[in-house]
Amino acid sequence: MQKPHFRLTSLMCGALAVCALIAPARAQEPTSPPPNAPPPAASSSSGPVVAGGALGVGAMASFAPDAPGVDALFVYDQPVFHLDVALGYFHASHANNTSDSNFRFGLGGWYHLARGSMADFSLGGTVGMLYRSPAGAGGSYTAFAIDPGAEARVFLSPNFALMGRVGFEIVFGDNNHDSDFGIGGSTVADFGFTYFFR
Repeated sequence: MQKPHFRLTSLMCGALAVCALIAPARAQEPTSPPPNAPPPAASSSSGPVVAGGALGVGAMASFAPDAPGVDALFVYDQPVFHLDVALGYFHASHANNTSDSNFRFGLGGWYHLARGSMADFSLGGTVGMLYRSPAGAGGSYTAFAIDPGAEARVFLSPNFALMGRVGFEIVFGDNNHDSDFGIGGSTVADFGFTYFFR
């Protein structure tokens, strides 16, 4: 009767020894993905927010000496550059049967010199036209402007950006408008926002 008892004990000891050898091997199994799995995609230098093309609409306030005002802004954005069109119109009729009006139109092109994950910095400029007809007889004029400068945009989300511009202005015109050129003293500053449809 002792023999069967000895065999059962030997079997139990052998099973415990096998379990003891297997347990450390299972604990040391690697948790990394299999070698055939592709590595995670690296993020591009242009960042996820401002990458890709889009159309945008917004507004821009200009503090130019000759044509301050707020214009509608339409932007065509690409990864390396963006183009914009500014359009503004103002008309006022006065009680003394006189009126004055301003019409502004501009085209701009900007090369993205530096880009971050949520911002870009561009060099470029705009060309524009201003027609002004002040109240009273005569005095209306047309002016043309070339505004080279720099622009910075901050993307608060993939679809919404704040922008600011600074540069100098070259203005020439007809009729009652002087032609002038200035650097520093004729500083142009613009601020605005754009919503992009991505």
